[in-house]
Amino acid sequence: MLYDDSFMDSYPVLTPADMRRTEEKAFSLGVPSLLLMEHAAIAVVEELEKALGGDCRDREVLFLCGKGNNGGDGLAAARLFLQRGGRPTVWLYGEPQTRDAALQRQWLKRLLRDKDILDWSLLPREQWPLRGEGPDRPFDGYVDALLGTGFRGDADERMARMMLVPYHDFHLGGDMPPVIAVDIPSGIDGKTGRCAGAFVHADVTVTFHAPKPGLYLTRAREAVGKIVVADIGLWSMAPWNSDQLTLDDPEIDCEVLTPKALRLQPRPISAHKGDCGRVLIYAGRLGMAGAAAMCAQAAVTAGAGLTTVACEKDIIPILQTLAPNAMCVEIQKAVATPYDVLALGCGLGQSEAVWQNILNIWDKDRPSVWDADALNLLARHPMRLGEKAVITPHIGEAARLLGCSAKEILEDRLLAARRLAETFDCTAVLKSDVTVICGISEGKPVYRLNAVGSPALAKGGSGDALTGILAVLLHGCNGMLLFPAAEACLWHGLASVAGAKRYGEREMTTAQLISCLHEAEKAAGEL
Repeated sequence: MLYDDSFMDSYPVLTPADMRRTEEKAFSLGVPSLLLMEHAAIAVVEELEKALGGDCRDREVLFLCGKGNNGGDGLAAARLFLQRGGRPTVWLYGEPQTRDAALQRQWLKRLLRDKDILDWSLLPREQWPLRGEGPDRPFDGYVDALLGTGFRGDADERMARMMLVPYHDFHLGGDMPPVIAVDIPSGIDGKTGRCAGAFVHADVTVTFHAPKPGLYLTRAREAVGKIVVADIGLWSMAPWNSDQLTLDDPEIDCEVLTPKALRLQPRPISAHKGDCGRVLIYAGRLGMAGAAAMCAQAAVTAGAGLTTVACEKDIIPILQTLAPNAMCVEIQKAVATPYDVLALGCGLGQSEAVWQNILNIWDKDRPSVWDADALNLLARHPMRLGEKAVITPHIGEAARLLGCSAKEILEDRLLAARRLAETFDCTAVLKSDVTVICGISEGKPVYRLNAVGSPALAKGGSGDALTGILAVLLHGCNGMLLFPAAEACLWHGLASVAGAKRYGEREMTTAQLISCLHEAEKAAGEL
């Protein structure tokens, strides 16, 4: 039931609206809606069985089901769980409101005792089957089928209490039973990832046909758990296999990267340093020389043929020690330094003199990476950078660039990345736990999401390393900068995963991150 992604560099990401249109197109081609629901239920039960240790027999599982087709998936899963020897209990938010969900309810009613199917809408609040915050008796597992990917807003009291049931089972003692979410944890917006006041915390989310952006963009990523992408009968008709289900005008053009997307090209045997790119880095100041050094060291390690740091004279001795493979030049002489790619901003400071230096060395017709203080200065001097530029703001820097709050950026990161790309006429890399890369093609935004990474990156210097890596991958790029920018983010993230395993999530330094770039490249190549 799971996609074979052994040949896939990325998964298409569908918004709830795009998913509905895809299903409707499939229905018009003769695919029965009930068949898709059955396939969804099979995928859910397979993951539930794994979470229960590989055997459903005599295990008691509570299925929380809403009134729509998401609830219908849960009802069908309860029936299949019963057929595998399990003992399901079903709590309904209310009577099913769709044809397929109502049919699943009828089938299940013939198989279960009345006491095993409880409709909360028929009970006064004081009769809800709760003990404290949790259920009135223990269960071996839970299936969340309350709300689907189209949910918006906040839940009412009854829905909110049902969503909290599995999360508060800890009061019964022992280990937390597994929670399987159907398509998306209830209470999380399928497009933006916004969380309602209450939402389900899942161990596994079984999402159907294609991932939804909200699974990656939510600030409650722990609540999503492991993401399993399951085929529900549309795989052979998917856009990447056939034109039959291709949407004429999708809401977003978006893919999420897999580790296989890292495909660094081997160098010809005759390559010399002049072939491998000349990277000029304008970075660092007294007290922030380390930022320039980490950026330079990342560029050298990522494969730049020649790396030069333009900086103030007083930090050159420091940089020559910290990054001995890089050359240094006083910023006043940098105008005469040839380069293929320019990287700007790490530890620079925000004086007007720094801004004038940027303008003096920046060439709109050559690739450039704008980070850190270069972005803070750009926020004060907004201008269109052009298609050769990539900006790499974190959430706070993005808020300054767009003149809004960080909260507004987090509410809709897809929209924020698009606004950055359009406002500054460039490729935008919006950094966070999941990085959103956005470029504009023929007037429309194109997105890539990188969810590969580690909390080890939550440390000063990580962004400096990304700037250096990205500058190297921009060398020789003739097409859309979205793709090398996404690959740089992936390489950076894979190195952080390797580094966290080797050095620890808390302990890994930026230098250690850079040292793991080869290990990350090797691991990706072996997939």
